Amino acid sequence: MLDLANWILVSIVFIQGLVIYLDNQCNMFSFFNNASVGNVAKAYTYRGQILTISRSIFFVVPPLLGYLIINLDIDTIEKLTVIVAITNFIITLVQNLTYLKLKKITILEIQQAFHVFKFSFSFHLGWLAFFFFLTTPYLTNYLALLFPNDGLWIVQLNPMFNAFLTFYIIWIFEPKVAKKLDSNHTFTLEFLEANFSRLFGRFLFLIFCLLMLILL
Repeated sequence: MLDLANWILVSIVFIQGLVIYLDNQCNMFSFFNNASVGNVAKAYTYRGQILTISRSIFFVVPPLLGYLIINLDIDTIEKLTVIVAITNFIITLVQNLTYLKLKKITILEIQQAFHVFKFSFSFHLGWLAFFFFLTTPYLTNYLALLFPNDGLWIVQLNPMFNAFLTFYIIWIFEPKVAKKLDSNHTFTLEFLEANFSRLFGRFLFLIFCLLMLILL
């Protein structure tokens, strides 16, 4: 029979999967799907509603992690972080492939987009933002265990990482989409950037966690 700590471990993985799915669904697909047919107000309203739900659910994670770092060893927290990274990547990959198929995006369009992304400040800032997005509580709590003398201030870094993501969304990505809305152009490039910046960032976070598991 599972004790409380193990129940919390299972609950965190479930919550993480749900939050990642909701964030991907509203930002990688439904927003662009609504905006592309002229439902701009609906696109922003629906996204705001889903994001409010997903963020509210995710607020449960930090206190649960706090309980775990008091009651479990560092190896378990490390493995939890790896499991979360795998969950984030697999869900994002499956949704990415599904949305590309639904939007009937061709290989040629993807190749052309990546040619643009190679030199795009927005894309590279985006994958860096999504490397940390919805993962910083795990990183900061794990680092607090690694460096217990500095743990109290390390766990306070989470808002700083969230501020970085907010800067990317509000000042970099959203203005690009707004220009397309104003000019009534298609959103294919922005759609692909939203999808692949998340996928690439979460893939790199997974690699980082696996290296951390092997080396530390």
